[in-house]
This record gives sequence, C-alpha cells and structure tokens, in this order.
Amino acid sequence: MTGVVTVLAVVGVPRSATMVGLLAGPLIVLGYLGGSVPFAYLLSRRRLRRQLDDDDVARLGSTGAADEHRPGRAGADLLAAAMTLVATTVAWELTLAATPGANTFSAVAVFSNQAIGAWVSVALWTGMAAVLGHAAPVWTGFRGGSGLPPALALTAAYTPLLLLMAAAAFLVAYGLTRRPVTSLLAALPAMVVFAYVAWLVDLQAGWGVTNGPEVTLWTAAVAVTLFARHHRSPLLFGDG
Repeated sequence: MTGVVTVLAVVGVPRSATMVGLLAGPLIVLGYLGGSVPFAYLLSRRRLRRQLDDDDVARLGSTGAADEHRPGRAGADLLAAAMTLVATTVAWELTLAATPGANTFSAVAVFSNQAIGAWVSVALWTGMAAVLGHAAPVWTGFRGGSGLPPALALTAAYTPLLLLMAAAAFLVAYGLTRRPVTSLLAALPAMVVFAYVAWLVDLQAGWGVTNGPEVTLWTAAVAVTLFARHHRSPLLFGDG
C-alpha cells in the first residue's frame, strides 16, 4: 500500500473529477487483463508437455480435464486471487490520489442516497472485471477458469458479511443436495438478496464500502458472472 502511494506521489496524479473518470476505464480494462492471465497454464506448462502421451490423458481425451485436479491448480488459484486484490488496491489508491477532496462520489451515488466514493467504485468494478477475465478470458475464446478465486478474494476483502451469508446458503444447499455446483448456484442469488436487504436496513456488510444500490448491483454482476460460468458445467466439481 505504501509503495503504491509512493509511486503515485512520484507520478504526480492530477487531482480532478475529470482525471477520476479518465482513470476508471483503463483500470477496469487492466483488471480484466490481469484476471485473464492463464496462471494454471503457466505453472503447469512443462508438466503438461511431459504428460501429453500419458495413458490417463489419452483416456480423458484432453489435457484440460486432467488439469482441474493437478497440484498446480491451487497455486494458480492463489495467484489469481492475489492478482485481483493487487488490481483493486492499485485502482483504489490511484483513484483516491486523483480525487479532489471527499465529495467525489461514484456515478451511481450521484443519483441515489448512497455516498460511495469514486475510488471505492472504481476498485470494486476493477475487481469485477478480474472475475470476468478469469471466467471468460478473450485469449481462449472466453472459456476460462471458474471465476471463484478472484470472487472469493473480492468478497472477503470488501464485503465479508455477504461472503458469510453466501457460505451459509451454500452449506444449507449442500446438506440438502450433496451437489457442490447446485449448491453454488443456490448461494449466488441468496448473496444478491442479502446485499439488497442489507441496503434497505442499512446494515454494513464490509469495511470501506457503504451498502447501497451500487454494491447491490456489483454483487449481482459477480453472481451473474459466476452463474453463467457454472450453470452448464455440472461436472466441474463432481456433480452427477
């Protein structure tokens, strides 16, 4: 965090509402590109080359199916989560450095009663772009990872109460169905509903983020991205 602030001081980011708007687009694009980095491939490239002729891979018919359960997957997920948090932190600090005082709010906040700072908004949507990049990277025809590592990192960092509610809904659904993907798909709308209710009753779901229409919209965008990624892949986590 200190390093980011130091870099900003050296660069000399102009403090104006116009600069905040100019920064938002490139930061969100960079968030998407960061999320789309194929860490699983980069970490397991040599291993995949050695195993191209393995009997297991030949039986599976592809290397992608085998890669889901390889040891490198955990490392790739951690890197994806870390990349997302780095991207949101940089977006937060860079936009905050360009904010001319405490009265620069997000576009949604201007038309609502939610006083969410522009830097908070840009950070959240930069993280959302990283989730989209992980789930649908342009380099592979929009067929990517699960989107879960960056999504979990984001909600844990910014809206932990929403994450806890989603986890509770997941556990209840899993106890009833014993199907992980089905449970995930049930937890996603529950998380959106809780975000909306938290806004109505003014319950703070995290730190540094004020509940309201933008956080609810952001939660819905994350949920829709994950739902779109998983609703047609019931075998991803072993559902039968």
